[in-house]
Amino acid sequence: MKRITLILSAALLLTGALMNAQPKVVGHRGCRFAGPYENTIASLKVAQEAGVDCVEYDVHLTADDHIVVFHGPKTPGQEGKDIRRMTFKEVRAVVLPGGHQIPTLEEWFAQARKTPGIKMIMEIKTQLTKEKETLLVEKAIATVRREKMENQAEYTSFGKWICEELHRVDPAVKVIFLASDVFVPDAAYAKKMGYNGISYNLDGFMNNPHIVEQAKELGIETTLWLVNDFEVADWAILHGIDYISTDHPEKLVPYIKAVKTYRSTGK
Repeated sequence: MKRITLILSAALLLTGALMNAQPKVVGHRGCRFAGPYENTIASLKVAQEAGVDCVEYDVHLTADDHIVVFHGPKTPGQEGKDIRRMTFKEVRAVVLPGGHQIPTLEEWFAQARKTPGIKMIMEIKTQLTKEKETLLVEKAIATVRREKMENQAEYTSFGKWICEELHRVDPAVKVIFLASDVFVPDAAYAKKMGYNGISYNLDGFMNNPHIVEQAKELGIETTLWLVNDFEVADWAILHGIDYISTDHPEKLVPYIKAVKTYRSTGK
């Protein structure tokens, strides 16, 4: 079935004006479903070994203002306790599935630094107050600078206030606008707001395919999530999406490479 899908995809890509650039692969929360628990150092290692172009990960601020890498906000094995209401000591005591620990941002960067060619897309999660969101943005950017990760760091968030604060604290940082809906802002909005890219799910892009072409004209990057099967990857390729975010980089990286090889060699 995979072989048939690949052949059909490649054949379509070689017809008409469908010779768009290959999308780059983003490992969602590291490597979410193939092995270690998401957003752990082990999941980051799997994504790095898979050969992704970027890794997306999530950060929160603990009650005593430490940045940790975790999607949450509810923590497993803690009766649904909110990580934003836990102290750093309490967070470090959490044992994730598979025996993993919730990493600090510094620990995440220590591993990320081993693959300097892979971009690290920090999703800053919404916090309990705007004041906490501002503090998280300030501490995150300060940590990036202190750890000398500026060349790898990019940012994204569902929170409009967070995105505005990113631009306020450092107008030079790369910010990707994130949305999940059938009705999403077009690329002109992203350009007006100073965003470098838009990241929408399949509902957003499939119901508004014109946005992709508009984004190209305006110099705005496009990211499609989540791409967990080859058919959706084909849609991304055919429509000229720049990045695909996947829970399965171990599958999508070789697939994208195989399509690229077929397009260039016919084999």
